[in-house]
Amino acid sequence: LGEDEDERYETPIVSDKKSSLYLHCISAIDKSLRFGAHGLPLMGSGDWNDGMNTVGNKGKGESVWLGWFIYTVLNKFIPICRERNDTEKMKKYQEAARLIAINLEKEAWDGSWYKRAFFDNGTPLGSVQNDECRIDSISQSWSVISGAGKPERTREAMGAVEKYLVNREYGIIKLLEPPFDDGVLKPGYIKAYVPGVRENGGQYTHAAAWVVLAFAMLGLGNTAWEMMELINPINHSKSSLD
Repeated sequence: LGEDEDERYETPIVSDKKSSLYLHCISAIDKSLRFGAHGLPLMGSGDWNDGMNTVGNKGKGESVWLGWFIYTVLNKFIPICRERNDTEKMKKYQEAARLIAINLEKEAWDGSWYKRAFFDNGTPLGSVQNDECRIDSISQSWSVISGAGKPERTREAMGAVEKYLVNREYGIIKLLEPPFDDGVLKPGYIKAYVPGVRENGGQYTHAAAWVVLAFAMLGLGNTAWEMMELINPINHSKSSLD
């Protein structure tokens, strides 16, 4: 993408470039290892939530969720580098993962949960100081899934998810709360959705499933089971979670 482009729609063509699957992965990982002022990955014009396309589109905004995700990718890929005797990449990725984990704990913890991102101007998103999107579920669930979060913090963060994002009356696990509406934050086209719908504070089931997984990984099987029943109320066998 050019410097003035947030996204591009075009007809795909077959590239004349060819490479191994390993080098394709290396290329993708190296592309992601660009960091901002807080030492966290640059968000660009969207991470998992492409509706947040103006959080970091000026090239300085950072994604907390992407930090957890890249940490996970690096630690899964390091053994592959080792197996291929690619010592240079192995050491590079080990150091990158180490620094990401340090910076996530240093810069992203908001007191009771993890922030979601930082805008290009440094304003936090997913923070108690925000009027909209004070808490976002995927920063909390991936602090557990990645294994990078401090155990006492991840438990507190998931407790905040249960307190603020789980709505038992309606049987949903909200992606974020409060939804974007008429506040001052300009996160992108997510704000065009009706508050409480889709990514804008509704249940995005992909993310809700991560919440279930995080509770299970914390050893909270009963809570995980309850969350699963909440988002998918069908006749499960409880032994599948035990």
